[in-house]
Amino acid sequence: MRKVAFVVFDIDNSIIGRFNLDLITDINGVGFKLKLSTIDGDIESIVTKVVQDKQEVKFKIHFINRAYEKSTVLEQWIEKYSITSKRMALEYTDGVRRRYTEGKVISLSKTEKDEYGQLVRDCSFKPLTPFFSNIENVIKIKVAAIGKSYPYRYPYSYGKNVVENNEINNPYILDVPVTVKITGGLYEPTILLLDENDTEYSRIKFTGLTLSEGQYLIINSAERKIWFFNGVELQDYTAETDPSYDTFLRAKSGKSKISINLNTSDTGELTGSWRQYGL
Repeated sequence: MRKVAFVVFDIDNSIIGRFNLDLITDINGVGFKLKLSTIDGDIESIVTKVVQDKQEVKFKIHFINRAYEKSTVLEQWIEKYSITSKRMALEYTDGVRRRYTEGKVISLSKTEKDEYGQLVRDCSFKPLTPFFSNIENVIKIKVAAIGKSYPYRYPYSYGKNVVENNEINNPYILDVPVTVKITGGLYEPTILLLDENDTEYSRIKFTGLTLSEGQYLIINSAERKIWFFNGVELQDYTAETDPSYDTFLRAKSGKSKISINLNTSDTGELTGSWRQYGL
């Protein structure tokens, strides 16, 4: 059975708010549509670019018990999270997988109860991203107690330490945003993305920053924000990256590796996830 909920994402892409819907019907816009740029010849055409079109999602919401009350609560919830600073998303479950798309509710019709006591409202949701699943907590790089760093694809145990995956597998047609959390201690955190040939194609560097124990950085490439916790408060650190390099991490199609400048004397670590877009 297909289910829909509205959710809200935090700065680390965790879900901090949810509104489950009793029943939805007549949903459309959850498939995909591609836009092609081509050079057309007399016989064949050459595709120069492929992008996914973001289609409006429409469905009917059925409020069954305490219909007016639930309908009013939903209106208030949507109003609260419709401001630009809040990251609302539609959660769609088709019985096989759960996916999300960030966006906003752009219309919610007004109706009366029917003869069965149900209140049915037409809803339209404007997506800002393709549908995606979160590949969570799978990237982890740290220095083992013996002073060695093991950024392996598969979990590797050495004594009391486990060093996990540094590989990103992105089968989507375009790049996907990567979110990482770097904890101290570490001097001048520098994060790299490398292709399958270990060639660097993206770098973020925080020149002059010493990340002490108890402090951390969050680079949220989906939200296009960087946050620094200095041990007391959370600060917007988006403008503080080295301007010679990138500001956010986006993994190309195919396989990539992530790397960080951890030395044997450092106590910090990198954990991360990526947003896996799909058709």
